[in-house]
Amino acid sequence: MKKSPFVPLLLLLVVLLSGSCRTYYTAQFFAINDTYEIAPLANGTIGGMARVATAYQQEKAKQPQTFFVHAGDFVSPSVIGTLRNEGRRIAGQQMIEAMNAAGVQYATFGNHEFDIDEADLLSRIEESDFQWIIANLKHKKEGKTAPFVQRGKPMPASVILQTDKLKIGMLAVAIPVDKAYADFEDFYAAAEREYQLLAPQCDAVVALTHLELAQDMELARRLPGLSLIMGGHDHENMYYKVGKTVIAKADANAKTAYLHRLRVAPQAKKWKVNSRLVAITPALADEPKTAAAVQKWQQIAEKSFSDMGFNASEVVTVTREPWDGLEKSVRNAPTNLSKLIVEAVKAAIPEADAAIINTGSIRVDDKLEGNITQYDIVRILPFGGGLSKMKITGELLIDVLEGGLKNKGLGGYLVHAGITQNTNGEWLIGDKPIDKTKTYTLASTDFLVSGKEFNLGFFNANNPQITDLQIFTDKSDIRSDIRKVFIRYLQQRKN
Repeated sequence: MKKSPFVPLLLLLVVLLSGSCRTYYTAQFFAINDTYEIAPLANGTIGGMARVATAYQQEKAKQPQTFFVHAGDFVSPSVIGTLRNEGRRIAGQQMIEAMNAAGVQYATFGNHEFDIDEADLLSRIEESDFQWIIANLKHKKEGKTAPFVQRGKPMPASVILQTDKLKIGMLAVAIPVDKAYADFEDFYAAAEREYQLLAPQCDAVVALTHLELAQDMELARRLPGLSLIMGGHDHENMYYKVGKTVIAKADANAKTAYLHRLRVAPQAKKWKVNSRLVAITPALADEPKTAAAVQKWQQIAEKSFSDMGFNASEVVTVTREPWDGLEKSVRNAPTNLSKLIVEAVKAAIPEADAAIINTGSIRVDDKLEGNITQYDIVRILPFGGGLSKMKITGELLIDVLEGGLKNKGLGGYLVHAGITQNTNGEWLIGDKPIDKTKTYTLASTDFLVSGKEFNLGFFNANNPQITDLQIFTDKSDIRSDIRKVFIRYLQQRKN
């Protein structure tokens, strides 16, 4: 039987058409997350928003279709944010100005965006040149719920990014925070709804998230059509794949950034993601505009530090192993850092039988290593506050310790010195069980004994089981500032 002369031509046409369906077009994402400091850390060896800006510009020069995104946690916590400028708390102004200068284009909320007052947060949103996006959060105001507003427009749940050849949908979701003015929806439901809206309109859909890794992985399982999840919250760089979906997070404080090269074949509905971790080191020159913004706020901070009696650049100690100040660590178990701080409190009041502090006072949410400066100490304990000394009954002390256990995962979780708990659940001071009928001398902080901590409202000056309460407020006494107490303790250990 003769073969038709048209068969080879038809096969060639099929191959050509198939090839055209697999033509890939490229877009890039330059992603950072959990940035609390605008200047380099560790004696200038890592991070710095001016270097981040340079890294972004270098990548954009090579691939103009590059989008700069931030996966949440930037207005707080930071040392500079706790200071005052022109009579008002800075509350994240420095980071917004640095991010504007660096060229950030899109950002979502992290849990720490809610550390500052509602009015300050609304101001930071208005000051942002970049677009905030969030799918699972609305603003509660005057009994009504509506999207947050930025520059007179409702904040979008997602955006569609347009390149020369591609339409890429980007949705954003964040971990819930308990604030009266914040109405959080289930982030899975919000992401699924937004994905269903974006997918028919776009060649690919990506997500900007501030969730725990396990939640990001579950999101990828629920939405296998997501090409890429750019996350935050976990603070350490990571890269995973769930099915075809890439999940990646950079290191906190811009020690690194992630560059994601997304290649999409629109007609075939295929995608590929190639990701590269970019180290932010002194090899990157400072971008001038961002460097100017950083320098401005550093000068403001240095004056404020000096006024408070701190020498920001002075090295206090050198760590032999990283200090774990991550929020998820200190609020769930004692860490080497939290134990050092409470030991410093006990040492400052040598007559104390024991000492306790709430770990919510530790706000660095990072790991620190190498040279530790006075600036780092203020990063760790930005709110300061004085120590307290009191006589307390054993009965009340046990209640306080049990209340602290109920706060596991929260800022009211307690860490203590001079106190242990045996396998039977008994609380001990030294090697003896706490006697409910006995009175002990306890060192703590002014905040903790205010009764304002969750599950510890009974621990306050009006409780008759507390006597001889002394709050250290005299500025000539270093015990009026827990940061100075910690600095002195570390200096004495070093010597």
